[in-house]
Amino acid sequence: QQPSRPQTPGFQPERRVTRLTGGITNRGRASVDAIGTPLGRYKKALSDAIGSRWYYYVNDAMDMVSMGTVQMRFTVDAEGKVQNVRVLNNTANEALASVSVRSIIEAEIPPIPKDIAPSLAGGQLEVDYSFSIVGQ
Repeated sequence: QQPSRPQTPGFQPERRVTRLTGGITNRGRASVDAIGTPLGRYKKALSDAIGSRWYYYVNDAMDMVSMGTVQMRFTVDAEGKVQNVRVLNNTANEALASVSVRSIIEAEIPPIPKDIAPSLAGGQLEVDYSFSIVGQ
């Protein structure tokens, strides 16, 4: 018997993403507001880097994570290094929060482009992000 394909697609970086609707979830289409602005393209690259890690870690720990949402805030410096990762709210369990923090910390985030760094406070980008697991 052949294994069935999952109902929801996994992370697909080749998809054209045009609008960010609030973060990463295991339901619906993820998207980023990247209509050709340098900041929009950078946010998409940031989302792709974090998303690929998050989907990998969640699939690996699926038996431990519970449904809910983890809201986080962190800062990306000019070199693409993540700083000050904080969990703002967690309606899931600690396993999902841990996976989400790990995804952000271990993501290979590119440096902030030189043409947008001057427009950011202190040359850093503060990011609010949410990760959700919903039942099917």
